[in-house]
Amino acid sequence: MTALLRFDGERACEADIEAHTPEMRGQRQHLLRQLAVTPGQRVLDVGCGPGYLISELVDPVGPDGAVCGIDISASMLDLARARCAPAGPRVNLVAGRCEEIPFPDASFDAAVSSQVYEYVGAIERALAELYRVLRPGGRAVILDTDWDSLVWHSDDRPRMRRVLTLWEDHVADPRLPRRLGPLLQEAGFIEESLTTLTFLNRRCHRDAYSYWQVGFIEAFLAGHPRADPEETRDWARELRELDAAGQYFFSLGRYAFTVVKPGD
Repeated sequence: MTALLRFDGERACEADIEAHTPEMRGQRQHLLRQLAVTPGQRVLDVGCGPGYLISELVDPVGPDGAVCGIDISASMLDLARARCAPAGPRVNLVAGRCEEIPFPDASFDAAVSSQVYEYVGAIERALAELYRVLRPGGRAVILDTDWDSLVWHSDDRPRMRRVLTLWEDHVADPRLPRRLGPLLQEAGFIEESLTTLTFLNRRCHRDAYSYWQVGFIEAFLAGHPRADPEETRDWARELRELDAAGQYFFSLGRYAFTVVKPGD
């Protein structure tokens, strides 16, 4: 079963706040370094969310460049448009899916995507679309999570396993990074590098990435037919208690593939 998590309405607002956490700010800086944008380039953000990365790409592309973003969530696009309004016409935000990117062939010098492709069932089609819209010699950075890398302390390990097993249903492939390299190669890309990021929290407060993950998991399991609402409440309560006792621990691995479309 896969019942994808939708980032609309309240979830979009929570994701917008989560983007302020040190872990997410560090992730954006890592993506910017890997993308290595230069002035005058056209850049695409696939699954742009609330627009933080787009807003940080505006200065690197300069006055002659442009940044475009697509997302399936109207709520996310509204947040992104408000955030990127000062950039004016250099930013173009449109509704779209990564399986059918609404731009012509070879439209972009660079593309970036974070936490998107693990949600996509038709991954081969989506990567073919990314290849299509990049110009020859164009660079792309794709970041996704392997959810088996998650270490989350609990005194009730069977319950933690049950909750996280159900949580895996929020994506199409909870272990996508393991096969993403070969998939990118099959799509025609040449891999330049594979880098890792680790999110580490010793506290569960509003400035921690995992604090917001607790809420996302609770919301997702509330609509999951196999979830036990009482068990979900007990799971979340224990994490708060562990935090209060100074025993909280959360670690998660993400993987960034930097690839190039052969050509110039």
